[in-house]
Amino acid sequence: MRHPPVVLGIVGKPVAERRALAAGISRLLGGAQRVSRLSVDDYRKQSREDGLKQDVTAAHPVGVRLDMVEQHLSLLKRGDAILRPTYNRQKDAFEPAVYIEPQSFVVIDGELGFFTQGVRNNLDLRVFYGSDDVVDEWPGGLADDATAYVESQRKWADLVVEHLPSEGAGKGRALVLTLRPTLPHLAWQEMIQAAGEPHGMRLELARDMGLPVDRVVIDSAISSEAAGYFKKRLLAEMQGELRSVPGAESETQDCTESLALAQVLITLYLLKVASG
Repeated sequence: MRHPPVVLGIVGKPVAERRALAAGISRLLGGAQRVSRLSVDDYRKQSREDGLKQDVTAAHPVGVRLDMVEQHLSLLKRGDAILRPTYNRQKDAFEPAVYIEPQSFVVIDGELGFFTQGVRNNLDLRVFYGSDDVVDEWPGGLADDATAYVESQRKWADLVVEHLPSEGAGKGRALVLTLRPTLPHLAWQEMIQAAGEPHGMRLELARDMGLPVDRVVIDSAISSEAAGYFKKRLLAEMQGELRSVPGAESETQDCTESLALAQVLITLYLLKVASG
């Protein structure tokens, strides 16, 4: 009997970064042969232009068919195919629906992917991509929707990805991964200590929303050699979980060293969730 797909949800305001993270993880998992991709953007009820006329943005739940998102995730987890709606963000237009079959993994990203309990119940791992950028693309103060409805979902994440000022490098922003207690265990301290000094990545204790958490900090100035060491270690463990991913070592190209490491790290956590 085929096992239900393992579902990763990625939520956050920075669209380009969020999608790059989702795309990189999907490639690491084996691409279209192993991953069904969904975007909450495709489930919006109207175009951006029509929505703005009614003061409804993509960050407002009233403008998204979240009940359909829940239904489609439930069907995929049950092993059934779906007809996914398609919204072309560049053209601000809807296109013909796409037939999506359930694969071993489902990766869904968007701004409201944790908003309802029904959708959250279908997610096996939840990643929130935070941003300190000011959302200024919506007129009339509608950017408040991003804070009210998107940022409020941070509390539902198992892992939070965000950029913070780098320490020691003097410039740039570090990529920080906040690891909530709901995540499987990874021997981070042992791996970082084995790397020697300096290595541009560290594990530290912190508090997040009032609770103690671990944080992995990847400095903006991490060297390619140090990043390569950590990536190799993570890929080795990842491939031990997945058994075989052809070409995985080359699938984190065309992005920063820190984002490439984040992609591998989240993929490894997802595989550990899948293995129970």
